[in-house]
Order: sequence, then C-alpha cells, then structure tokens
Amino acid sequence: MRVLFCIASFLLPLALFAQDQPVSAPTPVTPSIKVPQILNRSLGGMIAPYTDRPPDLTLIPHGEGARKGHVWVQTVGGGLLIVGEVDGERPDFPRNKNLILEKDHIEIWLADGKDPDLPPIGWGNQFDQVTLPNGTDSCADWAKHGAADTPAAPEASSAEKRCRTWAATQTEYRSFFKRLFVRQWLVTPDYAVESYASPAYDKITARFASDRPDNEEIPAPLLPVSQLQMWPGPGKNRVGYTFEIMIPFTSFPPLSSTDLSDLRLMVDVFNPPPPGKKVGAYSTSSLSRSYVNPETFNRLRLDPSQQFHLTPCDLPLAAKDKYGDARAAWFVPKAIQAFDFEHDAFLVVNDGSGYQYEPEALSPVARPVHFFWHAIAENEWVCGPHLSYRKGDKLQTFDVDVDEDGFDARHLPGGDLLIKVGPRVYGSEFGSGTCGACPRTELRILRLGADMKPQEMLRLGGIVDNGSGASQDFSLSRDWSLVVQYDQDAMDDQGKLAPWTATTWCRTEVAYARCNHEDEVQPPNPPVLKELRNAD
Repeated sequence: MRVLFCIASFLLPLALFAQDQPVSAPTPVTPSIKVPQILNRSLGGMIAPYTDRPPDLTLIPHGEGARKGHVWVQTVGGGLLIVGEVDGERPDFPRNKNLILEKDHIEIWLADGKDPDLPPIGWGNQFDQVTLPNGTDSCADWAKHGAADTPAAPEASSAEKRCRTWAATQTEYRSFFKRLFVRQWLVTPDYAVESYASPAYDKITARFASDRPDNEEIPAPLLPVSQLQMWPGPGKNRVGYTFEIMIPFTSFPPLSSTDLSDLRLMVDVFNPPPPGKKVGAYSTSSLSRSYVNPETFNRLRLDPSQQFHLTPCDLPLAAKDKYGDARAAWFVPKAIQAFDFEHDAFLVVNDGSGYQYEPEALSPVARPVHFFWHAIAENEWVCGPHLSYRKGDKLQTFDVDVDEDGFDARHLPGGDLLIKVGPRVYGSEFGSGTCGACPRTELRILRLGADMKPQEMLRLGGIVDNGSGASQDFSLSRDWSLVVQYDQDAMDDQGKLAPWTATTWCRTEVAYARCNHEDEVQPPNPPVLKELRNAD
C-alpha cells in the first residue's frame, strides 16, 4: 500500500506541475535567503516568536481560491523549522493518509545546494575503467576498439548491440537515481509522506539493482525517512491557518558538505481539489516553479552554517574509490550534532568488478564509505580510513590508509604512539588475479613519534589459499611487545593437514625483529581469524 500511495502522490502532481512551466524554461537567478538560527523557543504553540521579522518567502497563488500567505525559515538546533500563515477558509486536513491529495495539505521540497556530479555512463574491471561519454552513441567505438582488447574479445556487432541495450537502461535508471538527492514531503498534522525519492528508491531496487542480500549498489541510508512533524494553528481573526513544520537534520536528503550552509527549498500550500478535478488550487514560494527542477526552488543560506563532524578528527567528506582515486563524497545526517559523530558516507562512482569486460553493473552506484575512530585518552583519537590523529585542537593527517578491523592505539612509556591494524581477514576488491578469490590477511603496527611521521614497524600477512588447507592466525602480548604468527601449510597429497608453526616477532626501538620459531605448535584457541580455521 505504501508503494502504491507514493507512486500516486508522484504521478498526480506531475501532470499539474508540468503544465505550470516546462523544465526547459530558463531559470531566473534569485538571491539566497539568509536563514537565522533561533534557539530556546517552543514548538507547537503560537507562531509569533518566529514572525517578529519580515517573512522570508511570499506564497504566490496559482488557481482560483488559492491561499495567500508568508513563510519564515530558521534552524532551531536539531533541524530546519518552516513557519507559515495563510488566509482563506478553515482547512480540511485529511485523517487518512490515502486522502492527502484530496484535502488541504502542504508540500515541502528540499535539496542540497548543488546537484550530484554523475560520472559518464561506464563500468570498470580489474585493469581499467571504461566510459561512454556519449551514451549509446559511444558503443560503436567501444565495440570496435575497447571490446577487441579484452581477454575474451566478442564479435563487434553483438558487443555493440549489448552495449547499446545496457547504456539505454542506464539512462533510464539515472533519472531515478537523481531523485534520491531530493525530498518531497506531503505534510498534514497527522502525516508526513515522502513521495518523490521513496518511489524512486523502490523502483531502483525492484527493477534495476541486484537482489543479492549483500548488495550495496544503493545503500539503505539513501532510503528517505519521514520524521517531519506539523503543528497547525488558527489564523488571525480565525481566518486561514498557521503551521509549523519541523524537518530534522536526520531526515534531510544527501548533503555534499559537513559544513551545511546552502540548501534549496520550496513550500507549496494546497487546497482540496474541486469536484471532478485531481488537484486543487495552490500557492508556492517559488517565482519560477517547475516540477522536478531544484533550480527553481528558493535558495537558502544558513547563517550560521550547521556543523556536522565526520569522526572526532573532523575528516573531510572525501574518500578513495576502488582504483585509489580520491573523490568527493556525500552523506545523510544520522548523528545528533551536539552528542555524536557522523561515520557513514558514500561516493557516486562507476564501480568496477573483476572480469567485467562488458557492462553489467549499474552506472553509477552509491558506494558506501565507513569512517571510524579509536579513543586513546581524553580529547585524543586516531581515525580512519585515511589515518588521522587528533589531540585537543591539533589535527594531523597522514598518507596512510587503515582498516577498522583490529584498529587500536596505545602509548609507549616514552610517549610515542603505537597504531595497530588487524589481525584481519579481507578479500580482493576485484576478486581477480592469482588466487583472486582467496582470503588475505593483514597485521600492521605503526609508530608515531614526536616528529608526527608514522613509521611502519611491522607488516605481516598475505594471500592464504584456504581452499587447499592452508591457514594462518596471530596473537599479541598485552603490550604488543611480542607478536606471534601461526601458519599451517596446505594439505599433502594424501589430504593430511600439515602441523602448525609459530614465528615470534619482538619489538625493538625501530622495528619488530624475528626472534623465535617453533614447529608443531597449537594455534590460538579460540582462533583470532575464525574465517580461516579449518576443521581438524
């Protein structure tokens, strides 16, 4: 029922909005509206405390009987507050969410200050990235030159046909993908239904995306949430009505910066439709209102800007893709600003996979990026995946990538810092090459001294052909002064497992040195790397 309702909410306004103004019409450049921060005022009461200044937006009537009114916008600590007053008759708000379009309601549109920068249609494999800058028109050139260079070169005409079919699908898919960056809420005192990005998300997951349980093409954080609340009130002299609508930051669309200052907003106030009509008269805050075009929304400039903190190290909103290229990222606020840190973001990329010599994946995908940290002492942290160190107000970043699994840090007696990554098991990004599906292991320990130059003291691990019976594990002493690597070789010709061996590494002033080796030992029990332990 939710999907059907959302789609209906999308289709009905579409016809009306398309008639108002074509998307291709020139968009006037309008100045940004300065949005103040107003704290320590109650919600759900009289709107007078928020209307003691000139209105930020004037509602422009469209259609006979459309209400006139004004809107004030402000941040209130936990989100964006929209306050308005309109004239006209007493409102008839719906008591059933399926009747929202048939009754008085308010529609709120919200988007980041800029649109996502989508890469050209393309895909990638373990060797290279392929782009079709002209969409389907680029397929002929790719089939003639690019496809011919692949390990299993297909016949050019059939490759071009498959490429064109795939590229045409991506063009359709992208129209839905872009909608995930905009929110449209149908708001009443009892309901707030997101009706633009939600049906797009449902369409993508039902028609375009992989249905694998571990699929990360379209991360769950992009699924909109409707946590808005509306408080109505009587208008002046009992004419019309007033409203307060709170949009929590955690319900916002994706944002391109943790320093939030620029937004695009549009407020529409709808009357019930007259008999025989699907949509009633409405008033809008936009001078050049055009459906599906955030450029026609009102531009907001938050003053002061709202600060979100990506880990305690205040990492920049950027990450590396599979190919090691640094890219700008997006995030959907999830943390309460004053009490927590943001830790999840995503990249908009053409994600490569091993042996994908012809296009198969979606273009683009929202590739998740997870940020993490470890507290060392009060006001002291190490953060990743781009290794950073913060103590008080001093922040240092390093050209070192780290993983969250086994991420830890401790001070040596002299004050230097040891940073540990692992022990961990991970897989190849592309699952290609020699033993491409084999698990990898890693244990690294770095030392950070007064010169703030990380020195790698120990790096262990590698590819483990677990399918042939090989295995590995590690143990560390409490103070990390001793590290033991346990190894088990592959099975012999009779299928018998080899005994475990143990190599010990001892910490010195400059590095870890091999200091002992034993044959036929017992590995850690319980195992540290459980993924690799073979059943004996």
